[in-house]
Amino acid sequence: MRWRRAGDLAVSGTLAALAVVGALVAAHGGGDPARAWGACAAEFASLAALAFRRRRPLPVLAVTAACALAAAVIADRSTIGPLLPAIALYTLGTVSTWRVTAAAAAAVVTAYGAVAAAAGNPAEFLAAVMTCAVAAAIGLYIGEHRRLLERAAGEQRLTAAQAVLAERVWIARELHDALGHHVSLLVVQAGAVQASIPEESPARPVLTAMIAGGREAMAEMRRLVDVLRPAGEENGPETAGSAGFGPVPGVADLPALGDRLRASGLPVDVHIDVGAPLGRTASSTAYRIVQEALTNVIKHAGHVATRVDVTRTGTVLDLRVTNAAAKAAPADLGSGGHGLDGIRRRAALFGGEVFAGPVPGGGYALRATLRLGEIP
Repeated sequence: MRWRRAGDLAVSGTLAALAVVGALVAAHGGGDPARAWGACAAEFASLAALAFRRRRPLPVLAVTAACALAAAVIADRSTIGPLLPAIALYTLGTVSTWRVTAAAAAAVVTAYGAVAAAAGNPAEFLAAVMTCAVAAAIGLYIGEHRRLLERAAGEQRLTAAQAVLAERVWIARELHDALGHHVSLLVVQAGAVQASIPEESPARPVLTAMIAGGREAMAEMRRLVDVLRPAGEENGPETAGSAGFGPVPGVADLPALGDRLRASGLPVDVHIDVGAPLGRTASSTAYRIVQEALTNVIKHAGHVATRVDVTRTGTVLDLRVTNAAAKAAPADLGSGGHGLDGIRRRAALFGGEVFAGPVPGGGYALRATLRLGEIP
Protein backbone atom coordinates (compact mmCIF):
# COMPACT_ATOMS: atom_id res chain seq x y z
CA MET A 1 0.00 0.00 0.00
CA ARG A 2 2.86 2.43 0.72
CA TRP A 3 4.33 2.19 -2.74
CA ARG A 4 0.88 2.72 -4.24
CA ARG A 5 0.32 5.88 -2.20
CA ALA A 6 3.79 7.14 -3.06
CA GLY A 7 3.10 6.55 -6.75
CA ASP A 8 -0.24 8.37 -6.54
CA LEU A 9 1.39 11.34 -4.85
CA ALA A 10 4.16 11.44 -7.44
CA VAL A 11 1.72 11.34 -10.38
CA SER A 12 -0.60 13.92 -8.77
CA GLY A 13 2.28 16.23 -7.97
CA THR A 14 3.65 15.99 -11.50
CA LEU A 15 0.28 16.70 -13.11
CA ALA A 16 -0.39 19.60 -10.72
CA ALA A 17 2.98 21.10 -11.56
CA LEU A 18 2.27 20.75 -15.29
CA ALA A 19 -1.13 22.43 -14.82
CA VAL A 20 0.44 25.37 -12.99
CA VAL A 21 3.23 25.70 -15.56
CA GLY A 22 0.67 25.64 -18.35
CA ALA A 23 -1.40 28.34 -16.66
CA LEU A 24 1.68 30.53 -16.16
CA VAL A 25 2.75 30.11 -19.77
CA ALA A 26 -0.75 30.94 -21.02
CA ALA A 27 -1.11 33.95 -18.71
CA HIS A 28 2.25 35.47 -19.66
CA GLY A 29 2.19 34.44 -23.30
CA GLY A 30 -0.51 36.78 -24.47
CA GLY A 31 -3.49 34.77 -23.25
CA ASP A 32 -6.24 35.74 -20.86
CA PRO A 33 -4.89 35.17 -17.33
CA ALA A 34 -8.41 34.69 -15.91
CA ARG A 35 -9.22 31.94 -18.38
CA ALA A 36 -5.80 30.33 -17.92
CA TRP A 37 -6.16 30.16 -14.14
CA GLY A 38 -9.82 29.08 -14.48
CA ALA A 39 -8.73 26.12 -16.59
CA CYS A 40 -6.02 25.37 -14.02
CA ALA A 41 -8.65 25.36 -11.26
CA ALA A 42 -10.80 22.89 -13.23
CA GLU A 43 -7.78 20.64 -13.69
CA PHE A 44 -7.05 20.78 -9.95
CA ALA A 45 -10.67 19.74 -9.27
CA SER A 46 -10.18 16.81 -11.63
CA LEU A 47 -6.99 15.85 -9.78
CA ALA A 48 -8.85 15.97 -6.44
CA ALA A 49 -11.53 13.64 -7.79
CA LEU A 50 -8.87 11.11 -8.83
CA ALA A 51 -8.05 10.49 -5.16
CA PHE A 52 -11.29 8.46 -4.92
CA ARG A 53 -10.96 6.56 -8.20
CA ARG A 54 -10.30 3.14 -6.59
CA ARG A 55 -13.42 3.37 -4.44
CA ARG A 56 -15.82 4.76 -7.07
CA PRO A 57 -14.11 4.38 -10.45
CA LEU A 58 -17.12 5.11 -12.67
CA PRO A 59 -18.41 8.26 -10.89
CA VAL A 60 -14.84 9.55 -10.57
CA LEU A 61 -14.35 9.06 -14.32
CA ALA A 62 -17.47 11.14 -15.00
CA VAL A 63 -16.33 13.95 -12.70
CA THR A 64 -12.77 13.87 -14.01
CA ALA A 65 -13.85 13.95 -17.64
CA ALA A 66 -16.30 16.80 -16.96
CA CYS A 67 -13.62 18.90 -15.23
CA ALA A 68 -11.03 18.20 -17.93
CA LEU A 69 -13.53 19.15 -20.65
CA ALA A 70 -14.43 22.31 -18.72
CA ALA A 71 -10.74 23.25 -18.63
CA ALA A 72 -10.50 22.74 -22.39
CA VAL A 73 -13.59 24.90 -22.98
CA ILE A 74 -12.47 27.68 -20.63
CA ALA A 75 -9.00 28.06 -22.11
CA ASP A 76 -9.68 26.71 -25.61
CA ARG A 77 -7.05 24.18 -24.71
CA SER A 78 -6.14 21.86 -21.83
CA THR A 79 -2.66 21.97 -20.33
CA ILE A 80 -2.59 18.31 -19.36
CA GLY A 81 -5.27 17.36 -21.88
CA PRO A 82 -7.02 14.01 -21.55
CA LEU A 83 -4.42 12.59 -19.13
CA LEU A 84 -6.78 13.02 -16.17
CA PRO A 85 -9.76 11.02 -17.55
CA ALA A 86 -7.24 8.53 -18.96
CA ILE A 87 -6.01 7.78 -15.44
CA ALA A 88 -9.60 7.25 -14.31
CA LEU A 89 -10.19 5.01 -17.34
CA TYR A 90 -7.14 2.93 -16.45
CA THR A 91 -8.46 2.40 -12.92
CA LEU A 92 -11.91 1.48 -14.24
CA GLY A 93 -10.35 -1.09 -16.59
CA THR A 94 -8.52 -2.80 -13.71
CA VAL A 95 -11.73 -3.44 -11.76
CA SER A 96 -14.47 -3.66 -14.41
CA THR A 97 -15.33 -5.63 -17.53
CA TRP A 98 -14.17 -4.72 -21.01
CA ARG A 99 -17.73 -3.81 -22.06
CA VAL A 100 -18.11 -1.21 -19.31
CA THR A 101 -14.61 0.12 -19.90
CA ALA A 102 -15.10 0.37 -23.67
CA ALA A 103 -18.42 2.15 -23.25
CA ALA A 104 -16.92 4.64 -20.80
CA ALA A 105 -13.95 5.29 -23.11
CA ALA A 106 -16.30 5.84 -26.06
CA ALA A 107 -18.33 8.34 -24.03
CA VAL A 108 -15.22 10.31 -23.02
CA VAL A 109 -13.87 10.34 -26.58
CA THR A 110 -17.24 11.44 -27.94
CA ALA A 111 -17.40 14.32 -25.47
CA TYR A 112 -13.87 15.38 -26.40
CA GLY A 113 -14.82 15.17 -30.06
CA ALA A 114 -17.74 17.53 -29.52
CA VAL A 115 -15.55 20.03 -27.64
CA ALA A 116 -12.76 19.80 -30.22
CA ALA A 117 -15.21 20.31 -33.09
CA ALA A 118 -16.70 23.39 -31.42
CA ALA A 119 -13.25 24.83 -30.78
CA GLY A 120 -11.87 23.81 -34.16
CA ASN A 121 -9.03 21.90 -32.52
CA PRO A 122 -8.80 18.39 -34.01
CA ALA A 123 -5.46 17.76 -32.30
CA GLU A 124 -7.26 17.72 -28.94
CA PHE A 125 -9.63 15.04 -30.22
CA LEU A 126 -6.83 12.85 -31.62
CA ALA A 127 -4.89 13.13 -28.37
CA ALA A 128 -8.01 12.12 -26.44
CA VAL A 129 -8.63 9.09 -28.67
CA MET A 130 -5.08 7.79 -28.40
CA THR A 131 -4.63 8.49 -24.70
CA CYS A 132 -7.98 7.00 -23.64
CA ALA A 133 -7.57 3.91 -25.85
CA VAL A 134 -4.10 3.14 -24.49
CA ALA A 135 -5.14 3.75 -20.87
CA ALA A 136 -8.23 1.55 -21.17
CA ALA A 137 -6.26 -1.27 -22.84
CA ILE A 138 -3.54 -1.20 -20.19
CA GLY A 139 -6.13 -1.11 -17.41
CA LEU A 140 -7.98 -4.12 -18.82
CA TYR A 141 -4.74 -6.07 -19.17
CA ILE A 142 -3.60 -5.28 -15.61
CA GLY A 143 -7.05 -6.14 -14.23
CA GLU A 144 -7.14 -9.51 -15.98
CA HIS A 145 -3.61 -10.25 -14.82
CA ARG A 146 -4.55 -9.50 -11.22
CA ARG A 147 -7.62 -11.70 -11.43
CA LEU A 148 -5.54 -14.56 -12.80
CA LEU A 149 -3.06 -14.16 -9.95
CA GLU A 150 -5.86 -14.12 -7.38
CA ARG A 151 -7.42 -17.21 -8.94
CA ALA A 152 -4.06 -18.99 -8.93
CA ALA A 153 -3.53 -18.02 -5.28
CA GLY A 154 -6.98 -19.35 -4.40
CA GLU A 155 -6.27 -22.63 -6.18
CA GLN A 156 -2.94 -22.86 -4.37
CA ARG A 157 -4.65 -22.39 -1.01
CA LEU A 158 -7.20 -25.06 -1.94
CA THR A 159 -4.45 -27.45 -2.99
CA ALA A 160 -2.62 -26.85 0.27
CA ALA A 161 -5.81 -27.53 2.25
CA GLN A 162 -6.38 -30.75 0.31
CA ALA A 163 -2.78 -31.80 0.96
CA VAL A 164 -3.26 -31.23 4.69
CA LEU A 165 -6.44 -33.33 4.62
CA ALA A 166 -4.68 -36.08 2.66
CA GLU A 167 -1.88 -36.08 5.21
CA ARG A 168 -4.38 -36.42 8.05
CA VAL A 169 -6.11 -39.33 6.33
CA TRP A 170 -2.74 -40.95 5.69
CA ILE A 171 -1.77 -40.61 9.35
CA ALA A 172 -5.14 -41.97 10.48
CA ARG A 173 -4.84 -44.98 8.21
CA GLU A 174 -1.31 -45.68 9.32
CA LEU A 175 -2.49 -45.55 12.93
CA HIS A 176 -5.47 -47.76 12.09
CA ASP A 177 -3.24 -50.36 10.43
CA ALA A 178 -0.49 -50.33 13.04
CA LEU A 179 -2.58 -50.04 16.20
CA GLY A 180 -5.37 -52.22 14.85
CA HIS A 181 -2.87 -54.99 14.23
CA HIS A 182 -1.53 -54.89 17.78
CA VAL A 183 -4.94 -54.43 19.40
CA SER A 184 -6.22 -57.43 17.46
CA LEU A 185 -3.36 -59.51 18.82
CA LEU A 186 -4.10 -58.37 22.37
CA VAL A 187 -7.79 -59.23 22.03
CA VAL A 188 -7.02 -62.64 20.56
CA GLN A 189 -4.52 -63.41 23.30
CA ALA A 190 -6.92 -62.24 25.99
CA GLY A 191 -9.62 -64.45 24.48
CA ALA A 192 -7.26 -67.44 24.44
CA VAL A 193 -6.36 -66.91 28.11
CA GLN A 194 -10.02 -66.47 29.00
CA ALA A 195 -10.92 -69.75 27.34
CA SER A 196 -8.19 -71.58 29.25
CA ILE A 197 -9.20 -70.59 32.79
CA PRO A 198 -12.18 -71.78 34.87
CA GLU A 199 -15.46 -69.90 34.81
CA GLU A 200 -15.19 -68.99 38.48
CA SER A 201 -11.71 -67.46 38.10
CA PRO A 202 -11.56 -63.81 39.27
CA ALA A 203 -9.44 -63.00 36.18
CA ARG A 204 -12.28 -63.70 33.74
CA PRO A 205 -14.08 -60.35 34.28
CA VAL A 206 -10.78 -58.54 33.78
CA LEU A 207 -10.14 -60.38 30.53
CA THR A 208 -13.72 -59.73 29.40
CA ALA A 209 -13.20 -56.00 30.01
CA MET A 210 -9.90 -56.12 28.10
CA ILE A 211 -11.57 -57.76 25.11
CA ALA A 212 -14.45 -55.26 25.15
CA GLY A 213 -12.02 -52.35 25.44
CA GLY A 214 -10.00 -53.64 22.50
CA ARG A 215 -13.09 -53.94 20.33
CA GLU A 216 -14.19 -50.43 21.31
CA ALA A 217 -10.72 -49.04 20.50
CA MET A 218 -10.84 -50.62 17.04
CA ALA A 219 -14.32 -49.21 16.44
CA GLU A 220 -13.13 -45.72 17.47
CA MET A 221 -10.18 -45.92 15.07
CA ARG A 222 -12.52 -46.99 12.27
CA ARG A 223 -14.80 -44.03 12.96
CA LEU A 224 -11.80 -41.67 12.96
CA VAL A 225 -10.73 -42.84 9.50
CA ASP A 226 -14.32 -42.59 8.24
CA VAL A 227 -14.63 -39.00 9.48
CA LEU A 228 -11.37 -37.87 7.86
CA ARG A 229 -11.90 -39.62 4.53
CA PRO A 230 -13.11 -37.14 1.83
CA ALA A 231 -16.55 -37.84 0.39
CA GLY A 232 -16.47 -40.00 -2.71
CA GLU A 233 -12.83 -40.95 -2.26
CA GLU A 234 -11.78 -43.87 -4.43
CA ASN A 235 -8.08 -44.26 -3.81
CA GLY A 236 -6.41 -43.50 -0.52
CA PRO A 237 -3.82 -40.77 -0.27
CA GLU A 238 -1.02 -43.13 0.68
CA THR A 239 1.29 -41.14 -1.55
CA ALA A 240 1.29 -38.35 1.01
CA GLY A 241 4.71 -37.75 2.43
CA SER A 242 5.59 -39.06 5.82
CA ALA A 243 8.50 -36.75 6.58
CA GLY A 244 8.51 -35.77 10.20
CA PHE A 245 6.45 -38.76 11.39
CA GLY A 246 9.29 -41.20 12.01
CA PRO A 247 10.54 -44.16 9.96
CA VAL A 248 7.96 -46.02 7.90
CA PRO A 249 8.16 -49.84 8.05
CA GLY A 250 8.90 -51.65 4.80
CA VAL A 251 9.47 -55.09 3.32
CA ALA A 252 12.73 -55.44 5.26
CA ASP A 253 10.69 -55.27 8.49
CA LEU A 254 8.43 -58.21 7.60
CA PRO A 255 10.72 -60.85 9.24
CA ALA A 256 10.54 -58.89 12.50
CA LEU A 257 6.76 -58.76 12.15
CA GLY A 258 6.77 -62.56 11.71
CA ASP A 259 8.88 -62.93 14.85
CA ARG A 260 6.41 -60.90 16.91
CA LEU A 261 3.47 -62.88 15.59
CA ARG A 262 5.15 -66.21 16.30
CA ALA A 263 5.84 -65.02 19.83
CA SER A 264 2.12 -64.26 20.16
CA GLY A 265 1.17 -67.77 19.00
CA LEU A 266 0.66 -67.46 15.22
CA PRO A 267 2.89 -69.95 13.38
CA VAL A 268 3.89 -67.84 10.38
CA ASP A 269 6.76 -68.28 7.93
CA VAL A 270 8.00 -65.26 5.97
CA HIS A 271 9.85 -65.67 2.67
CA ILE A 272 11.18 -62.60 0.84
CA ASP A 273 12.88 -62.48 -2.56
CA VAL A 274 12.74 -58.96 -4.02
CA GLY A 275 16.31 -58.47 -5.27
CA ALA A 276 17.12 -54.77 -5.46
CA PRO A 277 15.73 -52.52 -2.71
CA LEU A 278 12.22 -51.18 -3.29
CA GLY A 279 11.20 -47.54 -3.23
CA ARG A 280 9.97 -46.25 0.12
CA THR A 281 6.32 -45.94 -0.93
CA ALA A 282 6.21 -49.38 -2.55
CA SER A 283 8.00 -51.00 0.38
CA SER A 284 5.70 -49.38 2.95
CA THR A 285 2.61 -50.31 0.92
CA ALA A 286 3.74 -53.95 0.70
CA TYR A 287 4.38 -54.06 4.45
CA ARG A 288 0.93 -52.66 5.27
CA ILE A 289 -0.78 -55.12 2.90
CA VAL A 290 0.95 -58.10 4.49
CA GLN A 291 0.33 -56.75 7.99
CA GLU A 292 -3.39 -56.28 7.29
CA ALA A 293 -3.63 -59.74 5.73
CA LEU A 294 -2.01 -61.32 8.81
CA THR A 295 -4.33 -59.35 11.06
CA ASN A 296 -7.26 -60.77 9.11
CA VAL A 297 -5.86 -64.28 9.59
CA ILE A 298 -5.87 -63.75 13.36
CA LYS A 299 -9.36 -62.25 13.27
CA HIS A 300 -11.03 -64.88 11.13
CA ALA A 301 -8.95 -68.06 11.50
CA GLY A 302 -7.05 -67.71 14.76
CA HIS A 303 -3.59 -69.15 15.38
CA VAL A 304 -3.23 -71.35 12.31
CA ALA A 305 -0.22 -72.11 10.12
CA THR A 306 0.39 -69.20 7.78
CA ARG A 307 2.91 -68.51 5.02
CA VAL A 308 3.96 -65.14 3.58
CA ASP A 309 5.69 -64.93 0.20
CA VAL A 310 6.99 -61.63 -1.17
CA THR A 311 8.62 -61.99 -4.60
CA ARG A 312 9.57 -59.61 -7.36
CA THR A 313 9.43 -60.44 -11.05
CA GLY A 314 10.61 -57.57 -13.22
CA THR A 315 8.44 -54.58 -12.30
CA VAL A 316 5.75 -56.65 -10.54
CA LEU A 317 5.84 -57.25 -6.79
CA ASP A 318 3.79 -60.30 -5.79
CA LEU A 319 2.47 -60.60 -2.21
CA ARG A 320 0.87 -63.86 -1.03
CA VAL A 321 -0.49 -64.70 2.39
CA THR A 322 -1.87 -68.23 2.75
CA ASN A 323 -3.27 -69.72 5.95
CA ALA A 324 -4.64 -73.10 6.96
CA ALA A 325 -8.28 -73.66 7.86
CA ALA A 326 -9.45 -72.41 11.24
CA LYS A 327 -9.31 -75.06 13.99
CA ALA A 328 -11.80 -73.26 16.23
CA ALA A 329 -13.89 -70.13 16.18
CA PRO A 330 -11.54 -67.16 16.83
CA ALA A 331 -12.34 -64.35 19.22
CA ASP A 332 -15.00 -61.98 17.88
CA LEU A 333 -13.15 -58.77 17.01
CA GLY A 334 -15.94 -57.23 14.97
CA SER A 335 -15.49 -55.86 11.48
CA GLY A 336 -12.55 -53.55 11.06
CA GLY A 337 -14.21 -51.99 8.04
CA HIS A 338 -10.88 -51.29 6.28
CA GLY A 339 -9.28 -54.73 5.96
CA LEU A 340 -9.68 -56.11 2.47
CA ASP A 341 -11.00 -52.78 1.22
CA GLY A 342 -7.86 -51.02 2.44
CA ILE A 343 -5.66 -53.66 0.82
CA ARG A 344 -7.43 -53.11 -2.52
CA ARG A 345 -6.95 -49.33 -2.29
CA ARG A 346 -3.26 -49.69 -1.56
CA ALA A 347 -2.77 -52.12 -4.45
CA ALA A 348 -4.77 -49.88 -6.81
CA LEU A 349 -2.37 -47.07 -6.01
CA PHE A 350 0.25 -49.07 -7.92
CA GLY A 351 -2.09 -50.28 -10.66
CA GLY A 352 -2.22 -53.71 -9.04
CA GLU A 353 -4.94 -56.20 -8.23
CA VAL A 354 -6.04 -58.24 -5.22
CA PHE A 355 -7.38 -61.78 -5.24
CA ALA A 356 -8.74 -63.34 -2.07
CA GLY A 357 -10.71 -66.50 -1.35
CA PRO A 358 -10.69 -70.05 0.01
CA VAL A 359 -8.18 -72.58 -1.28
CA PRO A 360 -8.71 -76.30 -2.00
CA GLY A 361 -8.32 -78.44 1.08
CA GLY A 362 -9.38 -75.66 3.41
CA GLY A 363 -7.78 -72.45 4.37
CA TYR A 364 -7.65 -69.03 2.76
CA ALA A 365 -5.28 -67.18 0.46
CA LEU A 366 -4.75 -63.54 -0.41
CA ARG A 367 -2.63 -62.36 -3.34
CA ALA A 368 -1.85 -58.76 -4.16
CA THR A 369 0.25 -57.48 -7.04
CA LEU A 370 1.96 -54.08 -7.20
CA ARG A 371 3.25 -52.69 -10.48
CA LEU A 372 6.41 -50.92 -9.41
CA GLY A 373 6.55 -48.84 -12.58
CA GLU A 374 3.42 -46.89 -11.56
CA ILE A 375 5.00 -45.04 -8.60
CA PRO A 376 8.76 -44.78 -8.03
